[in-house]
Amino acid sequence: MIAVPSLHDNFLVSYEVNCEARQIKLRATRDPRIPGNELQRDRTIVFNGVEGYQFENDAFGNIIFSLQRIPVGQLIVERGGQIAESYRMTGAPAWAADLGSAAQALAVMGMQAFDLNASYGLSGWILAKEVLVEQE
Repeated sequence: MIAVPSLHDNFLVSYEVNCEARQIKLRATRDPRIPGNELQRDRTIVFNGVEGYQFENDAFGNIIFSLQRIPVGQLIVERGGQIAESYRMTGAPAWAADLGSAAQALAVMGMQAFDLNASYGLSGWILAKEVLVEQE
């Protein structure tokens, strides 16, 4: 299992959601005003096999507080209301039809949950089979 890198105080340069490929890319850069950061390369965090996600509060200048892997059951408990409302409005994601058994169903599918928190701007969650880190 690949460790999710610390993105604390990184700027979220862009995010891309490829619905057909079920892939999300988050591109982050370190604050170049901090000594030593000007030598660091940007990173792209790639989530493959995405089964669900929700982003909110994009401020077009987002600063990441944290991106962390959390237990799928924790995601369901903490974000269950949002997930249920999304399912009510759209009928998706299909696994949200029964949130009581969703954590077990997602575990069988090999899903991992990720929580994105912001110091400023974009926050949300992602359910995906795989996470990769690309250095630019």
